[in-house]
Amino acid sequence: MQDIFIGRQPIIDQNGHVHGYELLFRHSFENYAAPISCNTQATSRVLVNALNNFGTKKLLGNHFGFINIDHTFFDTPLFGAIPADKFVLEILESTLIDDPFIVKVQQLREEGFRFALDDMDLSEEMIARFEPVFPYLAYVKIDLFSATKEKIDEKIKLFESYGAIKLLAEKVETVEDYEYYKELGFTYFQGYFYEKPTVLTQKKFDPSYRVLLEVIVLIDSDAEIKELESKLLNCPHLIINLLKYINSADKGVKEPISSLRHAMTLLGRQSLKQWILLFLYAEATGPIFAEPILISALFRGKMMSAIASRILPSMQEEAFLTGLLSLFDVMMGLPMKEILVGINLNECILCALIDKHGTLGMMLELVVAMEEESFLNIYENMKKLDLDEDTLNEIGTESYNWSNDFYAEHFADIIE
Repeated sequence: MQDIFIGRQPIIDQNGHVHGYELLFRHSFENYAAPISCNTQATSRVLVNALNNFGTKKLLGNHFGFINIDHTFFDTPLFGAIPADKFVLEILESTLIDDPFIVKVQQLREEGFRFALDDMDLSEEMIARFEPVFPYLAYVKIDLFSATKEKIDEKIKLFESYGAIKLLAEKVETVEDYEYYKELGFTYFQGYFYEKPTVLTQKKFDPSYRVLLEVIVLIDSDAEIKELESKLLNCPHLIINLLKYINSADKGVKEPISSLRHAMTLLGRQSLKQWILLFLYAEATGPIFAEPILISALFRGKMMSAIASRILPSMQEEAFLTGLLSLFDVMMGLPMKEILVGINLNECILCALIDKHGTLGMMLELVVAMEEESFLNIYENMKKLDLDEDTLNEIGTESYNWSNDFYAEHFADIIE
């Protein structure tokens, strides 16, 4: 897998939940702008990594994996190893559409495979060229940068006669775009648009959230448990959910809980800190985008902690907390600086969150660049942090795995 960057980009449904991930791959970061020239080779390398090195369950959770193919892919030996129930095969715009390819797509569709058409620009030429495979498609991915809103509105009507086709908007950049194209009839939306801060000037920071952030700071400063208890007593709704969480079947707590202090002791300080942060995300975000935002926050925290373990082991806890907090402005709809006023966070965490300064700031910039496929920023920050490509891929994969597992174990049943 050397010299191949592997990432994933979320595909969100109309309810703000994760439907799948497109698996992404590029050559080494020194040649970050150039995609792998051979599509079959690229897809094969991704599948080797996904199927053999860490498994699709870890990388994708319960979601679909979208991978690019062309007319040469069906001749590769790896094709037979693809589980039809986990992957969507995206037909690239460069694919040769001839009779053998059409027959193969039809056959595989009958066997349970799902197909998508990638980068549809709605031109007459592209529509005519790919029309023979329309009856076998589950998705058409429309590039929002390739046509005006008026043209998209006009042309998507032609897919209505193919009942199985769902429209997927690519390169969605804002929540406003998401809402517009959802109203237009699109079912799925690709990109990290839900992470873009939408600042609402009239919105106020809920005082109970500030209390919870103060509790996290107290945990980090090894405050007495009675001081933690005193703070948490100001948040009765959190106490109720905390007790439910501790008594859930997967925690395995058999003894009756006698007090809030008893509950906190059973859970442990670090688990309590993580749970409070994630409860904040679930509580403040509401149902829309709660799942992808939580998974992104978990990924950032784990990824930054893993980076710190390689280059600055003493900062692992601070790195994890910085990553988890980094989407609070999105969650709250407020500027980060306003959220953190009066909260006694470590100065290096504050500098990273507000100004992207310091080592933690570089780590955060690197993780965000990985999400956004900003290869120049990946390369620059990777070099500043003295990380090589193999290490970055290794800890990236590890962090995707962990964030999926943690979300599924602790939050999938809470966020419907």
